[in-house]
Amino acid sequence: MAIGSDAVWLRRIKAPGAETLAFLYGLEAVARGTASAVLPIDTVRLLGSDEAVSFCVLAASAVAIPSALAAPALASRFGRPALLSVFCSVGALSAILFSLNIADVQVLGFILRALGVGLVSICLNLFVMDYVRRGDLGRSEPIRMLALGVGWIIGPMIGVLLARYVSHAAPYYFSAASMLTLMAVFWLLRFKSAPGVRPTKNRAFRNVLGHLGEFMRQKRLLHAWINATGRAFFWMCFFLYTPIYAVKTGMGEVVAGALLSLGTFGMLAMPFWGRIARHIGIRRMAMACFTIGAAGCAVACAFVSMPIIGAAGLLCAALAMSANDSYGNSLFFRACRPSRRTEMTPAFTTYRDIAELIHAAIFSVLLIFFDIQVVYLVLTIILIGLAILSRRIHPRL
Repeated sequence: MAIGSDAVWLRRIKAPGAETLAFLYGLEAVARGTASAVLPIDTVRLLGSDEAVSFCVLAASAVAIPSALAAPALASRFGRPALLSVFCSVGALSAILFSLNIADVQVLGFILRALGVGLVSICLNLFVMDYVRRGDLGRSEPIRMLALGVGWIIGPMIGVLLARYVSHAAPYYFSAASMLTLMAVFWLLRFKSAPGVRPTKNRAFRNVLGHLGEFMRQKRLLHAWINATGRAFFWMCFFLYTPIYAVKTGMGEVVAGALLSLGTFGMLAMPFWGRIARHIGIRRMAMACFTIGAAGCAVACAFVSMPIIGAAGLLCAALAMSANDSYGNSLFFRACRPSRRTEMTPAFTTYRDIAELIHAAIFSVLLIFFDIQVVYLVLTIILIGLAILSRRIHPRL
């Protein structure tokens, strides 16, 4: 009986579709989450200030954004499978650099990490649009986000425990191994690009700035991008500054890892959140979740002298934003025409790098003059703005 069940499970994973892609997204989340719990604290220790973390992210984003926009030409020339393999290796290399515990290579590690994460994400998003029908996105996106949630729940705690009980370098070795496992599983499953996007030397692409201009002129695509950028902005601030918040307020590194894991625990309820989103609509879901998230961040800012209450506010905000992620990138997937997916996906995927660039630019300056709670004040203002903007989402979505 068990053998039969395993065989069914393996057939589901080996068949290209929502479950298989969710599994790959989960591996990528484990790789990032393991390092994320210890990387901000290590960077502050090596470089000597909170704003140094933001400067590293700023440098990484400045390199990652042009690379993401060049992805169509790279995918056309070399193919998506080769592109994914190269940048999985780049992500693994960044983790190895972090394990060296040398200040001089920390910025380079951040740059390689941003390149690896950005290009792997583009490839996986393109495969989603190849293998998942548009009508199935309402059900497949919660599965994808659930897999991401599981990765982000277990990853930070693995990272903290490895650093505490094994060695400083152990979380980074684990992260590198996870990225290489993603690449190995990808090739084992024998994913292929859709027929229209196979590698070719003769296929002509317009200038990447032309793609970007076309993207910006389409209001539905632009709104999907702003929505995704706002959600990414929150999670980047959460994962980057929550460990610093925990240490600065006296809660310690283990609590920092626990907060990161607990903060993503709401992603385990993705199927439930997905049903709610389908019942009340993405528009109402986004408005409510952004509003609750803003309230939680306001609590974290106001009660920094009472860190238990501040941490509770952060967890409430994270729960709301987990629910908000239930529709994932559905707004983009539904707005993007199949014939333009290879050109439009890299432009859309810059939301991650732009979110990193914006928060790094803002906090590299603000943290020079203000304490860590300023991060949550800025988040409160931004989430309120996104709640208001969400009224523009089509009521039928």
